[in-house]
Amino acid sequence: MRLIWGGFVLFFLFSPFLKAETLGGGKGGPYIQYNNASLSRFDSEIGGNPLIIGGLGFGWASKKFRIGGGGGGGFLWSGTESAQFGIGYGGMVGEYIIADWLLARMMIGGGGYAVSKIISETDTTLQVKKISSGGFILFHPQIVADIKIGQWASLGFSIGYFLPNIARLHSPSFSIQLMFGRI
Repeated sequence: MRLIWGGFVLFFLFSPFLKAETLGGGKGGPYIQYNNASLSRFDSEIGGNPLIIGGLGFGWASKKFRIGGGGGGGFLWSGTESAQFGIGYGGMVGEYIIADWLLARMMIGGGGYAVSKIISETDTTLQVKKISSGGFILFHPQIVADIKIGQWASLGFSIGYFLPNIARLHSPSFSIQLMFGRI
């Protein structure tokens, strides 16, 4: 949490040098992200990968840099029926414009997760065994190909690396985003 507040303080200290007053607007929208980390890392009887649905929003800080926030929540994609999984995270996001269509993005934040195995299930009861749960600090660098589909909209495809401080959750990530606003 100190890291997030430190980022906000640094942004406000250096924002006069970014000439943000000459820029206006921002952009934001939803994304769907697939993480290529099998949950079999937690238990060999559990299969499937996390699918995350979330949103991002940015404001212009300079001609080449945007800053904002984002977050998402996820569930198990095509997993075994004997497992339960949940993940949620959020944080600050910075985006550097390399070219009109190419962006470098970094999310710094935190979240939590839980993995459980279903032991038995009836119509009235569900017995689960907790495999792992906890909080994490997250670094998530990405490269984004941003394709304009209108004056105020773009479709983005990204590849990145989901890097929380929980090694079993590390994975390459692939996402699709639909952004609206000043592109």
